[in-house]
Amino acid sequence: MQERPFARLFLFVPLIALAVFSGSFAAFSPGHQTLVLAHNAYPDAGQWTDRLDHALSAGTPLAIELDLSWVPNPKTGKSNSVVGDFPARKFKDVTGDEPTLKPYFFERVRPIVEKALAANDKKNWPTIRLYLDIKNDPPEHLEYVLGVLHEYESWLTTAVKTEDAAQQSPLDLKPLMVMLEDKDNDIKEEYFYNRLPVGGKLVAFGTAKLARPAGDALTDAQMLQARFTMKPEDLVTERASNYRRWWGNAWTAVEPGAKDAAGAWTAEKESRLNAIVKHAHEMGYLVSFWVLDGVEAETGKRQGWNPKYNFGSLQAATIRWKAALKAGADFISTDQYEDVAKVVRGRS
Repeated sequence: MQERPFARLFLFVPLIALAVFSGSFAAFSPGHQTLVLAHNAYPDAGQWTDRLDHALSAGTPLAIELDLSWVPNPKTGKSNSVVGDFPARKFKDVTGDEPTLKPYFFERVRPIVEKALAANDKKNWPTIRLYLDIKNDPPEHLEYVLGVLHEYESWLTTAVKTEDAAQQSPLDLKPLMVMLEDKDNDIKEEYFYNRLPVGGKLVAFGTAKLARPAGDALTDAQMLQARFTMKPEDLVTERASNYRRWWGNAWTAVEPGAKDAAGAWTAEKESRLNAIVKHAHEMGYLVSFWVLDGVEAETGKRQGWNPKYNFGSLQAATIRWKAALKAGADFISTDQYEDVAKVVRGRS
């Protein structure tokens, strides 16, 4: 992975503390390396069952995104957590054969994790960052996820809960690390951090609190577009905390408009990208950008990729992948796992 020289110059007290108490922390610190974030690495409607295999073939270290939905199972009549994005309006699409978190992910990566633990080579730990996008969060869903994570806790990067949430405790690095996306007004922090006693172990880490643009009753799409008009320092105003350690950005924060209308990559856009990354790192966050694809429309459709995330050509996407890499972004989210991995590793 490409090392960022400025990562060694961070003088923020929380980062120094982590570096002192955890010898492998330098490999984790903001700006040190750029990873592929394998977007939606799970089947959809019984198709594209090889996405997780493709993600792992891109090489480690890497990040993998899985969506989780709490849905009624038509075969049993009971609700359960499945891998996939099933908002309430799509519950009718649930078949009861959807994969679940333990066999689909944890048991699939068991050989990788056990090999890493046996080797005890911590310089690239966490080997895999698991990004869980929990689509709906009734308490029983969050309790289920917590139960699974505790079952595999010996594999997971953890941190001790501090009395002051603003004080980051050292990370105990392991081959896996779990990252959560905290949405506006959801209850994940309550379950994954607030209810944990001081001295207990965090098994998952959340996202930065994003400022809300001015305006009443903005839709999600309008809010994403509005954030382009905000200064980077106004997008996130609170420093990274013990629980909140990363910041997930829609690409519209850098470049507004639909992907097919994005146009040429310009010096102004690159300056905006660099400013967001710089601000994120100064605030102590890892930073990601989602989702950057570049294929012909028909190719993306055959792969089941969202056309909203498609720049329309490999050339257009590659320019942006390289810009994000140069800026020091910590994660580049994409459906083109292997292609971005080549760029990150300097082979393209």
